[in-house]
Amino acid sequence: MMSGNALRSEADAVRLPGSVRVEARLRLGLAHLDGQSRLTERHEAGAFRFRFPRAHGRPPEAVLVNVAGGLAGGDSVSIDIRLGPSSTLALSSATAERIYRSDGSATRLTNRLEIGPDARMLWLPQETILFEGAALKRSFDIDLAATGQLVLGEMLYFGRVASGETVTRGDIRDRWRLRRAGRLAFAEDLRLDLAGGGALRDPIALGEHVAIATLLLALPDPPDLLEAIRGIVTEEPGLEIGTTLVDGLVLLRAAGKDAALLRRRLLRVARFVLGRIGMPYPRAFTNE
Repeated sequence: MMSGNALRSEADAVRLPGSVRVEARLRLGLAHLDGQSRLTERHEAGAFRFRFPRAHGRPPEAVLVNVAGGLAGGDSVSIDIRLGPSSTLALSSATAERIYRSDGSATRLTNRLEIGPDARMLWLPQETILFEGAALKRSFDIDLAATGQLVLGEMLYFGRVASGETVTRGDIRDRWRLRRAGRLAFAEDLRLDLAGGGALRDPIALGEHVAIATLLLALPDPPDLLEAIRGIVTEEPGLEIGTTLVDGLVLLRAAGKDAALLRRRLLRVARFVLGRIGMPYPRAFTNE
C-alpha cells in the first residue's frame, strides 16, 4: 500500500521542504436513505484516503489510510464528518499514526464531527505514536444533536518501548470541545511542553507511564453505563483507569506502563459499549 518513497524516517522528516509537506483534507457526509446509511459526500485531498470494507448488512465503516507513512512538523490533516439524522458510521484506521521529530513547527490534526438527531458514530482509530521531539497540535470540535450518540476513543503512545525508544521532550497540545444540542458539554485543553531533561517522567506528568487513552461516550442511560463499565475494568499492576460522568457524558481515562495492556483494556471496553448499543466492532480490531 505504501511505496518506498512514501515511507519517511524521523531524520528525513525534519529535512523535508515545505513544498512536500503533507496537507490532507478529508470530508464525509452520510444520510439515512431507503433504510440504510449512505454516503452523500466524499472528498479526499492530500496523503490520506478513506477505504470502505464491504458492509454486508453492517453500518458503513470508514478506514483511514495515510499513504505518506507518517507525519512530521509542518504537516496538517483536517477531517470533517457530518452524519445526517438516523445515519450510522464507524471510523477506524489501518495502522498506527506516527508523529516524528519536529524542526520547530507542529503537526496539526484538526477533527470536526457533526452528528445529527438519532445518528450514531464510532471514532476509534489505532494509536498515535509520538517520537522524541514531536510537536503535535490536535483538536476535536464536536456538534452532537440531543439524541445523537457518540463513542470516541483515542490512544497516545510516547515512543515505542519494545524498540527501546523513550520520549523525554516534545510539545503536545490537545483541545477538545463537545456541544450537545448547541450547549457546551465538555471542554478540555491539555498541554505538555517538554524541553527535555526527562520532564515527561516527572511524577506530576506521566511518571513511568508510556501511554494514555481516553474514551468519551455520549449514549443513553449514562449512570447505568458508567456502573456497567466500572464492573468490567479493574486496575492492574502498571495500569491506572478512572471513569466518571461529565454533564451526562461517560469519560474513561487510562494511563499505563505497558502500552499493549492499555490498548487491550480500552478495546475491551469499546467492544462492550458497542455491543450494548448494537453497533458492530470495527474490523480493523477483529484480531484482538
